[in-house]
Amino acid sequence: RKTQQSFRKISTEDRWGMSFHPEKCSIVRVTRARNPITADYTLKGHKLDVEDSTRYLGVELQSNMSWNRHVSKTTSKANSTLGFLRRNLRVSNENTKTAAYNAMVRPILEYCATVWSQHTKTNINKVEVVQRRAARYVTNRYRNTSSVTNMLEHLEWESLATRRTKMKLTMLFRIIHGLVAIPAEDYLTPATSTSTRSSHNQKLFQTPVSTELYKNSFFPSTVRTWNSLPSSAAEAPDLVSFKRELSTLNLC
Repeated sequence: RKTQQSFRKISTEDRWGMSFHPEKCSIVRVTRARNPITADYTLKGHKLDVEDSTRYLGVELQSNMSWNRHVSKTTSKANSTLGFLRRNLRVSNENTKTAAYNAMVRPILEYCATVWSQHTKTNINKVEVVQRRAARYVTNRYRNTSSVTNMLEHLEWESLATRRTKMKLTMLFRIIHGLVAIPAEDYLTPATSTSTRSSHNQKLFQTPVSTELYKNSFFPSTVRTWNSLPSSAAEAPDLVSFKRELSTLNLC
């Protein structure tokens, strides 16, 4: 006979072995509707405040689905770290300074980049400016007449936008091949046919989109790029081979 205890609903707090503080919790309504349906929510008798953004696992989520605030906070933190390097790592060796930039600054700019990778010119440029400042620091060339483009070519640094594109493609490869806990069948559909001789056999169906935000979100934007890959990359047998093929491509 089942006891009454077996019917007791297990709360989220019990499931995760933690207690939520109602005054530290809030609501973010993610919508772009002009007149969204709203409701009040309470936790332990406390009415939760409504905010227009929140930080989740290090990523700033806005209610209007914009990444402006996240990009601003990320670039501000990266610039601060770069300033720390300039003040404390005063060496002339480019390799040493490059290693410091790669270890301390660039990871800030690329944390969860597959999620927030930008399509607006303003935010793309805001992120690239940090790397351009880093190039001046590494090469120790601060004159206005010095070409930062030449510095980046000398250092052989890809643009951060290109690196984000390759990160997204790598994540998609992982999803397709079951290397991460994201069920491919829930988000991806194999294309039914190929139209050109150069097409690869791993093409995916391009979901129709009606908004600019959805068009530039992870799956629609990455599938577009994935479908244009050469067969040597898309049909790579493993992740190491895929990354090697990807490193040879110019995805600007």
